[in-house]
Amino acid sequence: MTHGIRGTARKATVAAVSVILCLCMPHAVAQAVGANHEGGHMSDRTECASALPAAAIDACTRIIDDRHADPDSRSIALQNRGYFYQQTGSLDRAIADYTAVLPMSSGRRDRAKIYLNLGLLRSQQGDLAAALGHFNEAASLDPNLAAAYVDRSAILIRRGDTEGAIRDLDRAATLAPKDFEIYISRGSVYAHTGDQERAIADFTIAIGLNAKSAIARRDRGLAYRKAGETAKATADAMEAIRLAPNLAGPHLDLGLGLQDAGDVTGAIIEYDKAIELDPGEPQAYKARGDCLLARGEQDHAIADFTRAVALDPRATGAYMNRGVAYLGKSDWDDAIDDFTTVISLDPLEYAAYLNRGQALAARHERDRAIADFTRAIQLKPEAIDAHLKRAFLRQEAGDDLGAIDDYNQVLAVNPKDEEAFRGRGYAHLGRHEPDKAVSDLTAAIELNPRDWLAYRFRASAYAARKDFKRANADDTVARQIDPTGR
Repeated sequence: MTHGIRGTARKATVAAVSVILCLCMPHAVAQAVGANHEGGHMSDRTECASALPAAAIDACTRIIDDRHADPDSRSIALQNRGYFYQQTGSLDRAIADYTAVLPMSSGRRDRAKIYLNLGLLRSQQGDLAAALGHFNEAASLDPNLAAAYVDRSAILIRRGDTEGAIRDLDRAATLAPKDFEIYISRGSVYAHTGDQERAIADFTIAIGLNAKSAIARRDRGLAYRKAGETAKATADAMEAIRLAPNLAGPHLDLGLGLQDAGDVTGAIIEYDKAIELDPGEPQAYKARGDCLLARGEQDHAIADFTRAVALDPRATGAYMNRGVAYLGKSDWDDAIDDFTTVISLDPLEYAAYLNRGQALAARHERDRAIADFTRAIQLKPEAIDAHLKRAFLRQEAGDDLGAIDDYNQVLAVNPKDEEAFRGRGYAHLGRHEPDKAVSDLTAAIELNPRDWLAYRFRASAYAARKDFKRANADDTVARQIDPTGR
């Protein structure tokens, strides 16, 4: 009697896609089963090993139910049926068959492979604890089974244990040093942790082992981009497209490179291609929306950002930039809604408070706007935009001293900020401090000799000092620069 070889699980790999790690878990490969002369028919044995899933499941079931079939034949049929159930998505039935075959398998290596399959199934179901337990069993039974370490590393990544994942991938690389997918997986982990140098090194090894791997090229390009090496990132994206023209990701990456280089039109062409190849990729819509927004096509940009958030409701960048597009259309309510969503997803996002504050200010909700600018300043004290905007609202509310404090913060960062000098000068004027007002407004005029408003304010300061000659001169210059006196 010839015994068949039980199916074994292929390795899971972790592929880097932008800031996200993708867990891919290929199914086990069913192997041919030898003829059983003690029970069943040869056609059942053949179909149980290699027929289409529905026919294979029926054939395997007949062998399993045959009381005259020998234990080895039933064991092989159970495992093959489990594999075909796995192929058709009947995960619970596949798990039941693999579990039933475990007591029938005496060899440690055979049992390790069954546990490997069970781990993949449990992971597909989202039961990471059970999957981890199965991969632990597989590695314990067969310490030389590289796939057990690769698959376990994928679970560890999802549980946030990147150090454990790297240890497992180090072990897998030692056991299977020619397996390029292991280096892609480990490179992805390094990229996820921000260690782009090691990520690039692993992807480069993977490319050396398999020069035709478009995924390795694409992932190295992403790592190069994060490392600030735009030219190398673009070169890898172009090579990935040459290797796999119908892969959406490299077109997205090439578009990002072109966008960075200022070629917005070329970038949009690549984003169009990426969306054509994969209409479900939210990053492509977001990136194209960014380009359209840069070209002033606000409505088209909003449509792309809307599609992006429909595909990924946690895409904070798409909400943020859609809010910016709404700001450009003076659609304050929709802008506020989008920035509020960003804050709910990421309460530490400085720009969301800054932008929402602007929309609230435009809607004349001064107190709420000041609160948002204050929160933005708490998150990023060195950023001057929020100080400038809060200073204006404080002045509007009559809080000249608070405004002066904000302008002081701005000038401490940028001693040549004309707007801050003009604003502080006006605040000093409001506090009846004409000498300080003249000093600040003179500094503003030196930075921008055509700042008609600074001349107008300085005229008022000179008048407060009874220096009417200079006041009239400044008023005349202000009218010459802007006759409308807006």
